Amino acid sequence: MIEENNYQQEAIVNPTNILTKIVTSRKEAFIFINDYKYNKHVTLFLFFLGIVKSFDKAISKDMGDNLPLWGVITYGILIGITFGWLINFIYAFSISWTGRWLKGVGDTQSLLRVIAYSSLPVIASLFFLFLQILIYGNAIFQSSFFDLYNGLFDTILYWFFYFVDLVLITWTVVLLVIGTSVVQKISIGKAILNLILPAFLIMLIALTIVTVVDSLIN
Repeated sequence: MIEENNYQQEAIVNPTNILTKIVTSRKEAFIFINDYKYNKHVTLFLFFLGIVKSFDKAISKDMGDNLPLWGVITYGILIGITFGWLINFIYAFSISWTGRWLKGVGDTQSLLRVIAYSSLPVIASLFFLFLQILIYGNAIFQSSFFDLYNGLFDTILYWFFYFVDLVLITWTVVLLVIGTSVVQKISIGKAILNLILPAFLIMLIALTIVTVVDSLIN
């Protein structure tokens, strides 16, 4: 029976259509990735996800105020590649660990695959970031960037890119929830809680450390 189910699953999703099935048959795609421990492109996707996050930080920190465009781009690529896999590995581990409280069964490597393939929509945002760089250059990474939006065309562009980013981020979150639910073998509601728990845990640990240090000093 198990072999028959695996055969049927492979007939629906296979290595040649996995990228399209992530879009059209999300749950089935993650079942395939989990059952076959499908690791192809995982490291590459995690590197790209790290690059996306590092560019987001470059924008939020207005790094273009102190660095030329080539410096910001170099920062985004190098930091993303260097820490992208590590940060997501830690997150996958924390999801696996806190998931035990919810009777989840997924291990760190399985959840790392989920994170990698869930990140495809967000990775696509690099294309739109490239378009913005072509249009605005280093200004997109500068504190004065919003001063450029003083006309109808620029305002339309702003809301267009904002809406695209919002859709891609939401899409990634949906995939992450579905993938976590499949790997952990828990409900969608528990999967959402499982993804949030690590953040609360980190905040609790940080608060505990601050409290202990403060009590020692005072």
